[in-house]
Amino acid sequence: MLITLSDPMRRDIEAAVRLRAAQSRVVDVFGVAEEVQLRFVDDNVALEDIAAVVARLATQSGCALELDSGEMLSEI
Repeated sequence: MLITLSDPMRRDIEAAVRLRAAQSRVVDVFGVAEEVQLRFVDDNVALEDIAAVVARLATQSGCALELDSGEMLSEI
């Protein structure tokens, strides 16, 4: 199922990914997603849906992805 995120949530995700990308070329996908989910708890969006957007934006920025297991995936 395709989830449509609110404009404020999408802008927040974009800003969070830009901030993390400026700090490090490695983005903790679920860490960022959890922070966004907490700020938008009333939107009731699944963590996995937010994480998918975080991962897509981070890879588009040329960042490597860090997942829960600590596994690193670089852009292919």
